[in-house]
Amino acid sequence: MVDLANDLKKIIKGDVEADEETLKTYSHDASLFEVKPQVVVFPKDQKDVESLVKYVSKNTKNNSKLSLTGRSAGTDMSGGSIGESIIVAFGKYFNHTPSVKGNIATTEPGVFYRDFEVETLKQNLIFPSYPASRGICAMGGILNNNSGGEKSLQYGTTEKYIRRVKVVLKDGKTYEFKSLNEAGLNMKMAQNDFEGEIYNKLYKLITTNYEDIMEAKPDVSKNSAGYFLWNILDRKKKIFDLTQLWTGAQGTLGLLLEGDLELVPVHKHRGMLIIYLRDMAHLGQIVNEVLTLKPESFESYDDNTLKLALKYFPEFTKQLGPIGMIQAGIAFLPAF
Repeated sequence: MVDLANDLKKIIKGDVEADEETLKTYSHDASLFEVKPQVVVFPKDQKDVESLVKYVSKNTKNNSKLSLTGRSAGTDMSGGSIGESIIVAFGKYFNHTPSVKGNIATTEPGVFYRDFEVETLKQNLIFPSYPASRGICAMGGILNNNSGGEKSLQYGTTEKYIRRVKVVLKDGKTYEFKSLNEAGLNMKMAQNDFEGEIYNKLYKLITTNYEDIMEAKPDVSKNSAGYFLWNILDRKKKIFDLTQLWTGAQGTLGLLLEGDLELVPVHKHRGMLIIYLRDMAHLGQIVNEVLTLKPESFESYDDNTLKLALKYFPEFTKQLGPIGMIQAGIAFLPAF
């Protein structure tokens, strides 16, 4: 562990931590799991991330357990941001203020969503598929996990709004993926390099098995399982888009440095309807009736869910902090 930390300190400008307190902190995310890493690194820039990937690629022959796990805010509930080797924590340095041009926002993975939204609201725009953890989550998790939340009933999930990703892949080089037309795809496939190989292999995989892939697409409103092969090739529009493979893959394909997201206008007026039920027997019928009216969101819970929420409320407020709680309260005011 000490040798690993010393090795990493030699190749990156960022911070390398292997003390017990740091390792304990990064042994957890919002899931129930606990996995202690060997070291936690805080890369400062693109070159640092590239150096980390090259180091692991070079040394896995001697240490098969060597790996990189990207982490932003650590609010993932499936254990996706914890690992037993090297945690790459983006929150410390990859958190520059997002830029908004037109209806497109460019952000880094370590930016908290609450700070991201401050910038988009200045343009009267919002990213509609933010998750329930909007007060404490970061943009890296949103892009990598195909996040969705209270507005996803109307607006869908992140896959609909991701426009570009800048990523470091297994060869330690940085690439950008975005939607390509037929001419752009042909140019990529003509490249005699790793990027060209990616496009050629995926194009062949999808076109050879197109019908089977499309039939395998889950008929659900939200899918965070990743590897959305059915979204990559649009035959009618002649579009090939590898951002669709990225979102939902939880960082298993590489490390995210930057992403572009499409925004939507903020509604000037909002309303909330609360229905109290004696039991849940009629909930299905109510849902079917309400959906015809195209609501922005629809949520339901029983007494047991409410009791659990109250039980864990102190822990939630601790994570959110005083300022976060005030912001959360203000966010609900327009509904009343």
